[in-house]
Amino acid sequence: MSDDARRGPERDDRSNPLEDLIGKLVEGIGDLGSGGFGGPFGDDRGRDDGPPTSRRAGTRTPVLDRFGRDLTAAARVGRLDPVVGREREVAAVLEILGRRTKNNPVLVGDPGVGKTAIVEGIAARIAAGTVPGPTGRRVVALDLAGLVAGTKYRGEFEERLRRLVDEVTATDRGVVLFLDELHTVVGAGAGVEGTMDAADILKPALARGELQVVGATTLEEYRRHVESDPALERRFAPITVDEPSVDQTVAILDGLRTRYEEHHGVRLPEDTRRAAVELTARHVRDRFLPDKAIDALDTAAARVRLRRAEDPGASATVTVADVAQVVADRTGVPVAHLTDSERTRLLGLAEHLRRRVVGQDHALEAVTDAVLAGRAGMGQPGRPVASFLFAGPTGVGKTELARALAEALHGSDERLVRLDLGEFREAHTVSRLTGAPPGYVGHDRPGELTEALRRTPSCVVLLDEIEKAHPDVLALLLGVLDAGRLTDGRGRTVSFADAVVIMTSNLGSSALAEDRDPDAAREAVLTALARALRPEFLGRVDEVVLFTPLSADDRRAVVELFLDGTRERLAAQDVGLTVTPAAVDALVVRGHDPALGARPMRRVVTREVDRALSRRIVAGALRPGGHATVDAPDPEGPLTIEVGLRPT
Repeated sequence: MSDDARRGPERDDRSNPLEDLIGKLVEGIGDLGSGGFGGPFGDDRGRDDGPPTSRRAGTRTPVLDRFGRDLTAAARVGRLDPVVGREREVAAVLEILGRRTKNNPVLVGDPGVGKTAIVEGIAARIAAGTVPGPTGRRVVALDLAGLVAGTKYRGEFEERLRRLVDEVTATDRGVVLFLDELHTVVGAGAGVEGTMDAADILKPALARGELQVVGATTLEEYRRHVESDPALERRFAPITVDEPSVDQTVAILDGLRTRYEEHHGVRLPEDTRRAAVELTARHVRDRFLPDKAIDALDTAAARVRLRRAEDPGASATVTVADVAQVVADRTGVPVAHLTDSERTRLLGLAEHLRRRVVGQDHALEAVTDAVLAGRAGMGQPGRPVASFLFAGPTGVGKTELARALAEALHGSDERLVRLDLGEFREAHTVSRLTGAPPGYVGHDRPGELTEALRRTPSCVVLLDEIEKAHPDVLALLLGVLDAGRLTDGRGRTVSFADAVVIMTSNLGSSALAEDRDPDAAREAVLTALARALRPEFLGRVDEVVLFTPLSADDRRAVVELFLDGTRERLAAQDVGLTVTPAAVDALVVRGHDPALGARPMRRVVTREVDRALSRRIVAGALRPGGHATVDAPDPEGPLTIEVGLRPT
């Protein structure tokens, strides 16, 4: 290097001498090259980047042994789990490895379907000597991250990888490299302009067949990184790895049973293993078999192991209930076996709903029957637990029933996903439900409906005023009602299989408001719905439920329901409340509006009871331990409120 190059740019005369000294020292260290400091083209052998156990004495492949894990050696000592099934994929891999050129298979499949296990199975077959080929053949998993780590200078990574390729090719097909996450070789090591990435270095040896590589990656990553480089793609032969079926996954768990029983010190019966597969296949929608079934079984075994550590007398058998509880904790779906208390609660579901919704017995029975069928496992797999279209006049309890159902099933109104479809009148608003597609503004934001279901798959979905939505929104909902799934703007599938879908509409409410025969009224409502909604949409709804106007007795029960809420709020302040029958009758009369249903009654109770009591609480007239009595001496006059002490 010339003196001008070493001096670099002109510096101010007042520069710090210490900084100049440090700069020259760093430049001098870089020039030592082969002096043992690992310069740009120096030898790595003078450094100790890894533990001594990573290199074997006298080996012909020191770099490979340093940055790879010998799967064949691990199989010989029994460190790999047994591989069950996958004969088609294993045969395809061995067939491609036996080719003269372009003999590099790549396993393409969803995460967790067993791509790495297939390679481990091939390593086990080689270790057992059941695969034709050179004696002493090895399958080595390459640690690409370790290969890149510590390469500080330009050309250092290329030199390290070139030596590794030379070592492998010198074995004359005695080594098969396994590259998990194959797409990471594209761009690996190309940190600055002018450097080559790992893919460019591997291409010549791959094309000649001197270097054999088995890759594994997902379909999305393969398309994005490998297919975008045609020169790299033609050197690989893709093999699709599908998700195994339920029976195939059960066979896989049967093969792994001994390993997990020995690890946890528990017993894994056959019915428990099958339950792990069936429950995860049905309820864990964002992962794939066999990975999710193995995880559920492993977690359940770990729980039993911890339970026995606290209580040595506890059973060492992992039961179906243990696995079901793991799945329930993972998804929020109540899939555990029905306990006596839960049976009682479900059988009393209609009565629980009736305490919040007045006068709609037919609707309550229809909803209860559908929920019980789904909870008993009699629902149609894949579809929502139930889908309803609530039709009727405003203010008769359609939305309140959805809230009550969410509270009854999940213990909180927060498990209600509510969307007002009146906000989705335009075509461009459809993307708000699923998220904007790639290339559109807002692609980084999730969809309102899909994200809510991804976070809480077991919930009640309420779609208010379905008739006001744009036709594209209704077309989007066809997949929800029929197949129980929806794909968001990022290509991820969201399942509605554990959700209750409720849609509301006011169409045909005038026919229900009139004193018609129930069958004639229903026919009029269905005719109005058919004019506004597409036949294929109505045909996918499980049941159209009609809500009738409130009768006189219903209106009185609604007022009592609102007053119960007032009593609960006062009880929290240690204040009692009595409302006389005359006052209730007055509130019913003043709040009655046939066109608006129960909503005017809520306003009347709020205005004439709640606010009057609030003024007395703020003034100090109504204190903890007190009692208020609401009466209506004159049905046409104002209500009176007497304040005193709570009667003993």
